[in-house]
Amino acid sequence: MPLSFCQYKGSVCCNSTEDLPLRNQFKSMNVSDSGCASLLKSILCSRCDQFSAELYRIEPVPRAVPVLSNSSVATNSSQSQDAKIDFCSKVWDKCHNSSITSSSFTLQAEGGIVINSTSKLTDLWHSKGAFCDEFGGDSDDGATCFDGGQVMLNSSESPSPPSGICLEKIGKGSYLNMVAHPDGSNRVFLSNRAGKFWLATVPEEGSGEILGIDESNPFLDLTDEVHSDAELGLMGMAFHPNFQKNG
Repeated sequence: MPLSFCQYKGSVCCNSTEDLPLRNQFKSMNVSDSGCASLLKSILCSRCDQFSAELYRIEPVPRAVPVLSNSSVATNSSQSQDAKIDFCSKVWDKCHNSSITSSSFTLQAEGGIVINSTSKLTDLWHSKGAFCDEFGGDSDDGATCFDGGQVMLNSSESPSPPSGICLEKIGKGSYLNMVAHPDGSNRVFLSNRAGKFWLATVPEEGSGEILGIDESNPFLDLTDEVHSDAELGLMGMAFHPNFQKNG
């Protein structure tokens, strides 16, 4: 089901339940300038990008905004056009004098505690350079940075794919393994360290359905044969090459 607020095309890491809080957060910001509001909406919705884990690279303090593209490549450079986008400067130029309530661009101390919440970017940063030193990333070195749109792999080159992936919580159990069914269908086997296996069907992309598991009814139970403690247990599974006939 398409999202109503973060209208991404293709694969996304959000569902309608996660889309609504982003809409409410945007409304609460009450941005005074429409041009700035459009940029801030795109930044909020980067949470739904399929490579959001790369955009919000893990640091000692969790990032409130993605790494903004901050390229220094000259306009006559032979590098790809994607590498020339200086989105961080664009955000500063559009938003530095705009009134923003509950801004995501705040200074944070260790543990994510907000040091100062401000209504204007210029209340904390006195120059574009200082702002982009805080929130920008060098897009010239191959890093994945947010440039205002969906992260796309450049088909004219051969870059390494970003390391971020979408993750979906499928239950409260400690599942260690998920292996595709050898028959090529959209079914998967899951197992835990104790020695139980479950067979589940992965919903079609965009269907809005949730992958569900009946933990009380495992496909196979080997707990009597598996020694499981803090460091031991069932750590993997593999299928016979002829599983479809002998499984």
